[in-house]
Amino acid sequence: MALTMSIKSPSPFHGGALHRASKEFSIAPEHWIDLSTGISPDPWPVPAPPMEAWRSLPDTEDGLVPQAADYYGCSPSEILPIAGSQFAIEQIPQLLPSGAVAVPVWGYAEHSYRWQLAGHRLYWYSSYSELAHLVESNTVSYGVVINPNNPSTELFALSELQYLLAILAANNGKLLVDEAFMDSYGDQSLCTVLVNKPCPEALIILRSVGKFFGLAGIRLGFVIAGAEFIQRLEPQLSPWAVNHIARWAGQQALADRSWQQGQCQRLEENSIAWHRQLIELFPTFDWQRSDCFITAFADPQRCESLYRELAEIGILVRLLCSAREGLLGGDKDGAALRFGLPRLCQQQAVLDRIKSPNWRPL
Repeated sequence: MALTMSIKSPSPFHGGALHRASKEFSIAPEHWIDLSTGISPDPWPVPAPPMEAWRSLPDTEDGLVPQAADYYGCSPSEILPIAGSQFAIEQIPQLLPSGAVAVPVWGYAEHSYRWQLAGHRLYWYSSYSELAHLVESNTVSYGVVINPNNPSTELFALSELQYLLAILAANNGKLLVDEAFMDSYGDQSLCTVLVNKPCPEALIILRSVGKFFGLAGIRLGFVIAGAEFIQRLEPQLSPWAVNHIARWAGQQALADRSWQQGQCQRLEENSIAWHRQLIELFPTFDWQRSDCFITAFADPQRCESLYRELAEIGILVRLLCSAREGLLGGDKDGAALRFGLPRLCQQQAVLDRIKSPNWRPL
C-alpha cells in the first residue's frame, strides 16, 4: 500500500512527557515511576567535566570522531556527530530525490512522518518478506529498517540486510538502517561489515548514544555513510550543533569498553527478569522483549485501559499505535504498550503499586 505526499498528519507524539501525564492524572511529577522511554535506567557514570567543556566552544578536532569511528568500526571520514539521531531522520529524506520508500508498519513514527513530509511515497511492510518483495520488484528506491525495531523488537539478520543493500545499490537506491538500540547486539550491526572496508554509497546507518549509554539528555548521535554523503549532510548542521559537554561525555563513554561489557550483561539480565514479571502480571497480552524495553501488543481498548490503570497508580508507560495508523488513522494494526526497564531498586516499587491498585501518594 502506498501513501501519497498529499496526506497531512500531525507530528508524532513521544514518550517522556511526564509533566503532561502529571496534569492529566493529578499526580505530582516526583511521585511517578517513568517507564515511558526505552532509555537504559543505568547510565554511564559521567564524571565532572573540565571547566573548559563549559566555557569553550565545541572543537571538531577534539578526538570525538576518531573515538566514535573506533567504537563503530568505520572510517573517520564516514561518520558525522549530530545532535541526536532525530536530526538525521529529519534531514536525510530532504537530501534524496523524491521517490518511493519502504517503511515499517510498526516503528519509530518519525521515520514515516519525515519521509512523507519530504514528498516521498510510502509503502508499508510488516515483515522481512514484505520488505524484500518491495525491494526485489523495484517498487521502492529506498528502504528504512529499524534494527532492532522500536517498538516491535524485531531484529533482521545481517545476511538479510546485505541482500537488500545489494539490490538497492544496483538500482541507485539507499538502505537506511536505524541502529539506535543496537549497542547490546553488537555482532548483528551492519557496522561489522565496514571494518577495513569503505561504507557502500547505498548504505546509511544511524547510531545513538542516548539509549544504551542512558545519556539521552546530551543529544548525541552519529550518521555512518559513504564519505560523499557525509559531505552532503554536514552542511545541514548549524555551527557547534553538538555542544561541548556532549562531545566530551560521548568521547569518554565510547572509550569505556569495560563499562560497555558490563552494561550489556546488566541490560540483558534486567530485561529478561522484567519480561518474566510482566508476563506473570498480564498474561493475556502478547509480550516481546528487547534489551532496553518490553512491548505488549493487544487490541486498542485493552491497551488503553491498562495504560490508564497504570497511570492512575503513578506508573507511566508508552501507549502506541502503529506508524501507519499514526499517519492514516484506523485501528486494524492493533495497539501496543511499551514498558521501559525500571532500575533494579525500582522494580519492587513497581510491583507493589500494581498489586495495590488503590495506591495514591501521601
